[in-house]
Amino acid sequence: MTGTSRARLAKTAAAAGYPPSLLSLIAETTLPPYQAGEQLADAQIEQITQAVEVLAQAGRTAENLPMLIAAYRHRHGRAWRERFWAQTLRTANVRYAHPESYGLSPCETTPTRFRPARPSSTGAHARAA
Repeated sequence: MTGTSRARLAKTAAAAGYPPSLLSLIAETTLPPYQAGEQLADAQIEQITQAVEVLAQAGRTAENLPMLIAAYRHRHGRAWRERFWAQTLRTANVRYAHPESYGLSPCETTPTRFRPARPSSTGAHARAA
């Protein structure tokens, strides 16, 4: 595992507000054979980094993520991962497509993608003056 992959994961997790202790749960959710404390290859670290980006885009917070994952495990049995990621990806896609309603993800790499419209100087307020 290179320092670059780890540094990118740490930076992305920090931007999302995910403490290092939560990354193990995200790894278990992302990589089915992962066991806590296991050494990961660069490709696996990149998968976890991408998962962090998707979770943040979907609005999953550090506070609600553990409970949400536990609920999916309880409700969906062996199919929990597939259902969890399907719903998370749907939510992330909607939020990404509508930044005017949801704002940008904390992990957004192109913050210029969305700029709120500025009030027009020729609008109702300008005419009332």
